[in-house]
Amino acid sequence: MNKTAKIVILTINILLCAAITLLTVFFMDGWGVLARVVFYCVSAAGAVVAVVTFILKKDALFKSAFILVICASIFLATFIILGEVVNINDYEDDKAKAEAIRKLLESTGGWGMAVYFLIQVLQVVILPLPALVCYLPGALIWGEFIATLIASAGVIVGSLICYAIGKFWGKKAVIWIAGKENTEKYGAYLGKRGKVIFVLMQILPFFPDDILCMIAGLTAMNFPFFLATIVLVRPLIIAAYCYLGTGTIIPFDQPWGIAVWVIIFAVCIVLAVLSFKYQDRVEKWLVQKFSKQNKNLTETAETIEQNEESEKEKEKEVELIDESESTETDK
Repeated sequence: MNKTAKIVILTINILLCAAITLLTVFFMDGWGVLARVVFYCVSAAGAVVAVVTFILKKDALFKSAFILVICASIFLATFIILGEVVNINDYEDDKAKAEAIRKLLESTGGWGMAVYFLIQVLQVVILPLPALVCYLPGALIWGEFIATLIASAGVIVGSLICYAIGKFWGKKAVIWIAGKENTEKYGAYLGKRGKVIFVLMQILPFFPDDILCMIAGLTAMNFPFFLATIVLVRPLIIAAYCYLGTGTIIPFDQPWGIAVWVIIFAVCIVLAVLSFKYQDRVEKWLVQKFSKQNKNLTETAETIEQNEESEKEKEKEVELIDESESTETDK
């Protein structure tokens, strides 16, 4: 991404953040304090993160902040339209409003599920949306189990599309989508023996899953292993978001649940800061550790093969000697 494009995106980002603030002031007065505070925080965080990542030249986080602001703008516009068209503002509190919105979306039936599925596909291929934005709405509308199934199907399809982009369209297409720096860095990480690293990067939260799927298509990673990894790992992560995000496992309305959530959020913030600061070191450590193990395993396998070959050669020499001795005896 060149500097001119980044300046344009930064300008749009700041304008959207200002619009979110103003629209919240004038059109969200029927909602509770918590809903308005969330939009204020998102607009402030979006502007600050955009400026900081622009200065520090962190393109991945810069793009993520822009996408988050766009998502917040869409949500806010949806709330405002529903408030004006469907009279959502007539309900007494935020809980009643949210329940009305849920019933409205639930009434869409199969069309709503199809849109939810399509969002999951797009968020893997072209829209790297935050996990909560992708999975939690479905869990609140159709329940955790159904949302997990639909989201998992969409993510698997999206991951297969990313793999196909790398496999059939090649490195130029991946560089155009993911950037040259990310393509070369993660391509070097995966390499020819990056299966263990690929699985770990799919599990850990601060790696770009969509980019990794594209780059996996560029490497020697075979399709059955890639498919098995995505099918086994991603649904488990999606289920964790769906069940935890709705308060099914850790309730939001119990004192002990609130305490646990405070701890979880604190840990997530710390991990986010650490991953932002030390991600390169973590990546290098993973690569060095597991590449070394793979190298040792490869060397061991090569040693065993060499020993087997030498034993076979010795057996052949013994057989030749026996044959020559038996020939002389016959003479």
